[in-house]
Amino acid sequence: MKDEAYIGQCWKRFAVSLSNLFSVEKDLESAHIGDQIKSNKKKQPFRKLRKSAVDDGLKILARAKMDRASLSLETLKAMLNAYYADLNSVVPAFKEYTDALSQLEQLEEIRASKENDHENSHARSNTNKIDWQSQFKHLTSVTSNKLIDISKQITGVSSQTAPTTGTSESDPLGDGDLYSLNSAQTKALQSRVLENEKMLKFSITLLCKATPLRNARMGWWYLKTEAKQASNVHAAATALRQTLSIDADTAIAMKERRYDEDEMKDRATELDLVKRFIELGGHHDDIHSGECKSEMEATRRHAFRMATERVGRWDSETALAILSAAGMEDAEVQMDETSRELRHVRKYAISLREHVVRCLEAAEGLYDAFIADSDHAVQISRSRREFWAAISTVFSGRVSSNEFGAGIASPSTKVLSSVGIDVNDRGGWLGHEDSMSSRRRRCGQSARRYLKKRDFQANILISRIQKLLKDYERRLEGIESFVYMHCVGIQVEKHCSKARAKALSAWDKRTEISTAINVATKKKIPKLVSELKIKLDNLPQVSHTTVIRAKESHLTSKTLKSELHKLANRRFGRAQEVSTERVIAIMSLWAKHEESVAIEEVKALGAAIQEVEHSVQSADLNLAFDKFTKVQCDEDVRPDGSRISPVRGRSLLI
Repeated sequence: MKDEAYIGQCWKRFAVSLSNLFSVEKDLESAHIGDQIKSNKKKQPFRKLRKSAVDDGLKILARAKMDRASLSLETLKAMLNAYYADLNSVVPAFKEYTDALSQLEQLEEIRASKENDHENSHARSNTNKIDWQSQFKHLTSVTSNKLIDISKQITGVSSQTAPTTGTSESDPLGDGDLYSLNSAQTKALQSRVLENEKMLKFSITLLCKATPLRNARMGWWYLKTEAKQASNVHAAATALRQTLSIDADTAIAMKERRYDEDEMKDRATELDLVKRFIELGGHHDDIHSGECKSEMEATRRHAFRMATERVGRWDSETALAILSAAGMEDAEVQMDETSRELRHVRKYAISLREHVVRCLEAAEGLYDAFIADSDHAVQISRSRREFWAAISTVFSGRVSSNEFGAGIASPSTKVLSSVGIDVNDRGGWLGHEDSMSSRRRRCGQSARRYLKKRDFQANILISRIQKLLKDYERRLEGIESFVYMHCVGIQVEKHCSKARAKALSAWDKRTEISTAINVATKKKIPKLVSELKIKLDNLPQVSHTTVIRAKESHLTSKTLKSELHKLANRRFGRAQEVSTERVIAIMSLWAKHEESVAIEEVKALGAAIQEVEHSVQSADLNLAFDKFTKVQCDEDVRPDGSRISPVRGRSLLI
């Protein structure tokens, strides 16, 4: 029961994670991020699918999966507890019966001893009359007290009647009265013990005879409850599939085919943009020494290699490598400098990754529980087989000598069969043994056939879900790449803008100082010329060509930024659309699997229930009906004197 509860909790956790993942996707779908993305949203086929409808469908399916085995096991547990209580009451009943026989034997011994004393009393001489009377008085007192105690234990005589059977020294009771009292009590006790013996034999025989019907009733209720829960799972899966209204495999294949060509073109465009970013950093090689040039060349090769390996899936390391290759020495990806749209996309990407990880964790827990050769603590297939082996032994009602401990003789099957008690597994719960008997049903075979249908190919389903989730995680990197591409474009353009402004400012200062030097030279002011030359030497070595190059780099960075942002928007739109369909495909895959498996389980359970019903014979129903009539015979009169009408018809539920 604990293993089934664990499996139910895993399915619930998986359903909750899927619901949260779909909720974040719908929020991202409705977010206003870029004109290109807005135009793609209008073409999305699942835009009208509401979060509340999907959440309700997943909740209903999760509840059905949680209750799939718990309700039937609780019903079976209650019936087994009642059966165990009835069987456990046999031992105290036998103990009371043996105690009554022992006490009755003690009464017989006391009566025999009293008779011997009475016969010996007439043979004694008159000279010993005083001693005889004193001894007899003592014996009478002891015997009567013991007799009163024993009769109280067996017949339930109250303490108020005790003085009537006792004797006192002042008023001794005659030996004839004592003899008649003991004889009457002994006969009453003998009669009561015989009646209790007959009632005990009848009750135990009836309990044993009713075992096949009782076992069939427990099996019938258990299988019936299982069938009801399987029907609930089928209804919930059908409702979820109709809510989604999508063929998952077809939708995925269609999107993949449509996006393959676009993705190949964008990959080539992306690598070309990376080369141009790297070349943008090579405009300043003339101001570096030979050693610095070799270091910069190694940095560019490393950046291009990382961009090639993670094409379309930029991360922070790739972005930093490209920024360094573009000439930014202290490159940092700062989200504070980005726009509101980028911050929203980053928040959505973090939420999506978090829920995908939770879905993967739940799927891994289910996969370990359904794989037979794993080292997981819960092995649901093994637990179910062990449970069915044990419960089939109980339902069979067959007596095995191995079930009794050392020193305990097994009951004789001949004796049990002679009184009409079935000990041969008439329902066939144990399966292959005595399969040639025409009277034996195949309840065990039908139950094991259902067990094979239970959660059929669940491991394959979970493997496909894990594959889709891992592919989903790769596509999340494309959504995160949207943020890093924008950051690279913004920061490179900002860097080139600062470099252009710095070069232009330095050029203006050098121009002003050069003009001042020419004026001071013409006016023949050598001291001022010397000071101005010192200031000119302290300024950066900037020429008109440097300013022109800085301007060209800035304009190029603007163009690269614009092209990179357009590429990121296209990639983001496709990744967003495909990832939304991916979570719908996962839910559709799960719903279709549960729908097909549940209907097969219902069919197998129907066949098993039919076998259980056929295993019940008319004699079992007659026995249960006669017992019910016997119990009702003393209760068929109402307080107003009218009689209750007899029960008509017979059912397996009696």
